[in-house]
Amino acid sequence: MKKLPIGIQTIEEIINEGYTYVDKTSLIFSLITEGKYYFLSRPRRFGKSLLISTLKAIFSGKKELFKNYYIYSADYLWEKHPIIHLDFTRILTKSPQELKDSLQRALDEIAKSYDKSIEFPSLQEGFGSLIKQLSEEGKVVVLVDEYDKPIIDNLHRLEIAEANREVLKNFYGIIKSLDAQLKLVFITGVSKFSKVTLFSGFNNLDDISISSTYATLLGYTEEEINYFFINYIEKIVKKQNTTHSEIIKEMREWYNGYHFSSENSTVYNPFSTLKFLKEGKLENYWFQTGTPSFLVEQVKKFSQSVAQLSGAVASASELLDIHNINKINLKSLMWQTGYLTIQKYDPKTTLYHLDFPNREVRRSFFESLLREFAELESSTASLLASKSRKNLEIHNLLSFFEMMNMFFANIPYNLFNEGDEGFYHAIFISLLEAMGIKVHAEQKTNIGRIDLVVELENIIYIFEFKLDKGANVALEQIEEKKYKEKYSNRGKEISLVGVNFSSKTRNISEWKAVVYFSNGEIKSNLQNSE
Repeated sequence: MKKLPIGIQTIEEIINEGYTYVDKTSLIFSLITEGKYYFLSRPRRFGKSLLISTLKAIFSGKKELFKNYYIYSADYLWEKHPIIHLDFTRILTKSPQELKDSLQRALDEIAKSYDKSIEFPSLQEGFGSLIKQLSEEGKVVVLVDEYDKPIIDNLHRLEIAEANREVLKNFYGIIKSLDAQLKLVFITGVSKFSKVTLFSGFNNLDDISISSTYATLLGYTEEEINYFFINYIEKIVKKQNTTHSEIIKEMREWYNGYHFSSENSTVYNPFSTLKFLKEGKLENYWFQTGTPSFLVEQVKKFSQSVAQLSGAVASASELLDIHNINKINLKSLMWQTGYLTIQKYDPKTTLYHLDFPNREVRRSFFESLLREFAELESSTASLLASKSRKNLEIHNLLSFFEMMNMFFANIPYNLFNEGDEGFYHAIFISLLEAMGIKVHAEQKTNIGRIDLVVELENIIYIFEFKLDKGANVALEQIEEKKYKEKYSNRGKEISLVGVNFSSKTRNISEWKAVVYFSNGEIKSNLQNSE
């Protein structure tokens, strides 16, 4: 069997050293023959660097490297072009001056590799001079990997992020005026900051981030997994004494589900897929590589938005552009970083419906929030979460809310400062999701919006939350707006639960519940008052 290319980002090493390469060259051939200026946003560890490496090898004229792949036999001329490859994971970004100096060194190194010498009256002029000199040997290919790193690495220091954005704005400004010298410009990143000149002034840059044509350019389709990794799947099947279809079903639930267009094509997370094929265990591989610190900080800053994440809707412009780094739209950032994906597209409203792509991302995201909010070790949180879930299943609300308040007691005092009802709501949702319970927040009815719905095997919970108003007020709202009616035909018991959070004690101070049999008759009334 060919080896699994876990973490390998250079196409030469993958092909020459006997690793499996999932052939994406038919899409790459279309890309390089049908356009000139591209931007592609994808989450971390989704293969952006490997794509850049592949483009670099193609434009270096390395035809024989691809003799077993689509592009080798395609109608492509294999001309060799000078290449400017800027990998921002290797560029220093802690200050605008450090960014300028590091970029200048990178450009100077590229110039020397082509026996060129450039002056730097300014960074922008030096970049332009390099393109012009290299174009004497052929039209230039510019490949930029993780262009946005100088900005997103400094979102916790907004003045640095703003200054770095200005550096990038000036740096990329030269590209538009050098069209005649350029063969291809291909730029990748996680987020799209529209006020960088790259996007605000470069009108012919084709953003293919949600293009249906290139939706499967990165990541693995299920067909590709069954073709390229069949031997690894069969090895797991034999080891676990199960079936091929069962393994694919588990992989689909854990690692599939990423939609990068309005159409139905989905892809698997390539990193997690490869790790699973190697280890044969369903684990949170992608998430373990690290949640970006800037995302955690944004979630803390706008924690009330957590309630709207699952089932959120967004326009194309909301998904693709970040206009103001001082107030980033959390759902946009979550989509761009891969924590949310397109669930469906409504052509009538031209809106995209978002949700978590799979079990790995959904559960791991909320577990990480629990660690951040409550500062609990994973093992402790998992044990408490398991007990809490059991209490919900057997409708032991007294023990359930006692356990929930144990979590709240661990949340640092400063996080509650200026906390509104949405903050407490977000914590509650995070706790439930960390238990492995899929929640439905802010569910619409014909006369209102339900704060939270939890559907278990035998019972449906309808929660309404209030802050410093009393559980009675919350429960009365559920009854008055007839939230129960929407779920009355499910053949399950329904528990209506009014919950009051106290800003003084910073926990759940009061709750009241009415439980109905599946036939609509009242089964019991429960409560716990201060």
